[in-house]
Amino acid sequence: MPGEAPNSRGIGHGWKDAGVDEVFGVPEPAVVVPQTDPEAVVGPVRPTDAVREEITGLLEQDDSRLGAVYRARRRGLTPDEVAAELQVATSGFVWNVSRTIKALVEGDLPTAPTVALAVSRKFRSILRSSRLSSATRMYLEVNLTELERRSNDEGARVVEARQAQEQTEQAESQNLVGIYVYALPHYLRYPFDPESGRTLMKVGRSDSDVIVRFRNQTRITALPEEPLLLRIYRTDSGDAPSVESDYHRLLEAADHYRSVARTAGREWFVTSLRFLDEVARVMRLPIVVVNEAADEG
Repeated sequence: MPGEAPNSRGIGHGWKDAGVDEVFGVPEPAVVVPQTDPEAVVGPVRPTDAVREEITGLLEQDDSRLGAVYRARRRGLTPDEVAAELQVATSGFVWNVSRTIKALVEGDLPTAPTVALAVSRKFRSILRSSRLSSATRMYLEVNLTELERRSNDEGARVVEARQAQEQTEQAESQNLVGIYVYALPHYLRYPFDPESGRTLMKVGRSDSDVIVRFRNQTRITALPEEPLLLRIYRTDSGDAPSVESDYHRLLEAADHYRSVARTAGREWFVTSLRFLDEVARVMRLPIVVVNEAADEG
C-alpha cells in the first residue's frame, strides 16, 4: 500500500460536505438583535444586513485558515480543491471551517456539542481581537451564549459520544493494518495545549490489526473514557514497525512530546490530526478518516 497515491475515505459518517449553497446560500430573514444583555435573549439570532456585511468583510481580510476557506468556497471550490490549494492532506477540515463560517455569517448555529464548543472559541477570538460595531458585538455575544448552552447540553453530548463510538467500533471491526490514532473525548473537547490546539493522541500500530493491543491496554490502565479512533494510516503488515518508528521520530523532532508516565504508555503524544495527516501525505500512506476533531481547521 505505501507508494500508492494517498487518499482519504471515511467510515460511518466521517465528515460531510456542507456545500457551497448551504454555507453561502440565500440568507434567511434578518433578525434585529435587541440592545440588551446577551444572556437575556433565548436562542440564536440572525444578523442584520449591516452586521452580515461587517462579518464578511472581516472574513475577506482574515489571514488564517478561516479566511482562506471562506474565500476559496466563495470562488466555488469543492472541499477537495480547497484542501489541494492549501496543501492539506485531507479535506475534512473544510467542513469544520465552513460550519464556523455559516454560524458567523448566517447565525445558523451547530447543535452538536463538540462542534458548538469549537465554534464558540472562534466567536470569542473575534470578540477579543476585532474592532466591532456595537450591533455586531451584540450579535456575536448573543449567539456565543447560545453556543455555550448547546456545548453543555448533556443529552446531546451523550448522543454525540455514542455516534462517535459506533464509528470507532465499525472501523475496528475491519481489522485494518496500519498506524492508528486514538484520543479520549475529554481531550478532544478541551485540548491539552489550548493555544496551539494540540492534544493527547495515541499513535501506534499493530502488525495484524489495529485493535487488540490497544483494547487490552485500555482495560489494564483503566482509562476514564472509551477512546475514539480518529485515523488509520494504512500500511502493509511488514512495513508497520518501521512506519511507526518514523512517526514517533518525527513527532519527537517536532516537539510534539510524548507521555513518559509509566502507566500511560509511550505512544501518547501532544499533537494534532493536521500534523499527523501531513506526515501520512508525505509518506504516501492511504488515510482512513474515522472521526474528526472539531477544532481541526
